[in-house]
Amino acid sequence: MTPLPLADHYARFRDPVFSGLEETPALTGFEKPMTELDLQSLWFAGAFGSEFTSSDGKPVLIVDFGVWNSSAGPDFTNCTVQFNGVIQRGDIELDSDSRDWERHLHGANPDYARVVLHLFFHTPEKRFFTRTVEHKEVPQVKLSHSMIAQEARPNRSLAAARLGRCATPLRDMETARVQSVLESAAQYRLERKSLRLHRSIAAHGREQAVFQALAQTLGYRNNQQPFLLLSQRLPVKRLLKLPQAEREALLFGISGFLPTSNMETLTPETLGYLRLIWDEWWRLRSAWARWLESPQLPHWKLAATRPGNHPQRRLGALTAILATWDRISAPLMDAGRWSQTAWKESLISLQHDFWSTHYTLFAQPSSKPLALIGETRVQEMLANVAYPLLMPERTRLWAEYLELPAMLDNQKLRRAVLRLFGDSPHGIEFQKKLHHQQGLLQLYEDFCLEDDSACADCPFPERLKEWR
Repeated sequence: MTPLPLADHYARFRDPVFSGLEETPALTGFEKPMTELDLQSLWFAGAFGSEFTSSDGKPVLIVDFGVWNSSAGPDFTNCTVQFNGVIQRGDIELDSDSRDWERHLHGANPDYARVVLHLFFHTPEKRFFTRTVEHKEVPQVKLSHSMIAQEARPNRSLAAARLGRCATPLRDMETARVQSVLESAAQYRLERKSLRLHRSIAAHGREQAVFQALAQTLGYRNNQQPFLLLSQRLPVKRLLKLPQAEREALLFGISGFLPTSNMETLTPETLGYLRLIWDEWWRLRSAWARWLESPQLPHWKLAATRPGNHPQRRLGALTAILATWDRISAPLMDAGRWSQTAWKESLISLQHDFWSTHYTLFAQPSSKPLALIGETRVQEMLANVAYPLLMPERTRLWAEYLELPAMLDNQKLRRAVLRLFGDSPHGIEFQKKLHHQQGLLQLYEDFCLEDDSACADCPFPERLKEWR
């Protein structure tokens, strides 16, 4: 993918600061350690890449990441892997430790006889071999956290909320130069999002990558990962082949949201809706038993969630997107068919017989219809899906992107504005457009979140003097 000019300019501005730091052996500064489920999700998204070297020094290429297995057996099935130029088709198992293969008795289990690749993160000093029930040796690849692409890494914690040293040079910079910094940082951020999307496209195809990206935006900040898990486990092509009731049964059943108690508190309308879903789910759920166990269920964050943002309602919005998938996806499949106005209208006009009037399964119905996807969420989809996907194919969309209005702010953005601008008029002036906010967030993440010297040794104020 050819670098966008402003993004390249910003990269040359920031890269000297980070040279030698990108290949650190582990991820640091994240809010919590990643679970095996998180790592499986990152692997399936292609975040580790697709080219590796096996433990015995041979090149390994993942041609097809296969299907995330919902029943007993290896984690990923029907995969295609190329070993030293030779294609093999079979399954892939991912473990935290190479010894988990024997600890979990996979070597004696016929379900694992088709495994062609064993992935792990830790191994003893003395090499541990992986063998199937037929005593066939399975090639191994040791993964490391440092392989995870920078743009695919989890969000880091916030920096302290206070004025930074950079506020002084920024206050004295003319408006055009500040605009230039933010615009370049915003284009760099857009390019990183584009790289992540196209990595997903390489792993699973364009339609599935678009589905996963749209689903993630419905998760807001707290529930992006659960929505990604659902969209990875239930590929869009599979869902589109199903009747609507069966489709919704799978989405709500695998999410763990279908109630089994307190049914007497539900309204007749809700009971009628749930009856339709349960009629399908009773028949389906045994095939998905593996994902209904506690460690495998999506970990939803419900605390301090506004009713309109509850993941049950967002899941309802996803079912409405699937019901009109051709209309929603077509402009993203072909950049020549893109129309921002028409695409926004397609999302804002979505309706659902139940979810257009309900916040959750246990909530009383609303007196009037509620938008399933509002203006702010559409802006999020434009910023994180549509423009990152289409910009490399139609670079003239950059001018259109620059005109997008700002989204609602958040804690990270407020801290970025405080750090960079303080009470300077620039702090208000440069929050009016989406690209202003995106540029501020990129600067904050690149410099404020990487600085552990309480601003004393941060290179950003001095680097600003060199900006042209």
